[in-house]
Amino acid sequence: MSQPATRADVEQLYRQHAGELHGYLQRRGGAAGADLLGDVLVVALQRLADLPEPTLRRAWLFGTARRLLLASHRTSRRRGDAEAQHARAQVSTALGPDERPNRHAAVRQALESLREPDRELIRLTEWEQLTIHEAALVLGIRPGTARVRIHRARRALAAHPLLKQLAAHPTVDPRPDPVGPPGVPP
Repeated sequence: MSQPATRADVEQLYRQHAGELHGYLQRRGGAAGADLLGDVLVVALQRLADLPEPTLRRAWLFGTARRLLLASHRTSRRRGDAEAQHARAQVSTALGPDERPNRHAAVRQALESLREPDRELIRLTEWEQLTIHEAALVLGIRPGTARVRIHRARRALAAHPLLKQLAAHPTVDPRPDPVGPPGVPP
């Protein structure tokens, strides 16, 4: 059995992963999410004895960040609900029959067509660049299950009518894509 982590280990984790955790939190919760970075590290310091082996600590940090984000979203639903309502209104007007497809709205709508665990798996592996094994650890599922789910989710996205329409018209929206949906907790 390995020894519990030390404060120095947590400081090293901070130096190695603070930037990517900050990006993850900001993409998922905007400025409020980015403020949770300190909370992730506080949890790590409070749970030194519970930190996994060094090779799994990055995924553990993402899992902790995800749980803190979920708790934050549960306590401040009004913001998420208002932004989700705005996004739905934008999608319904952005893809009218006589209009060109809007890439951001189409991708958002295609992602929303997936079940939440599959959507999160796509975001963790594509946006956060976690391995499937790390993403499985974050979501609390087996790596084999994650591989099957991500395969099905990618297949469903590839078959989504809006994304097929975008593939047929790749230059319909000249605006650059943002890293993630701005201010909308995915």
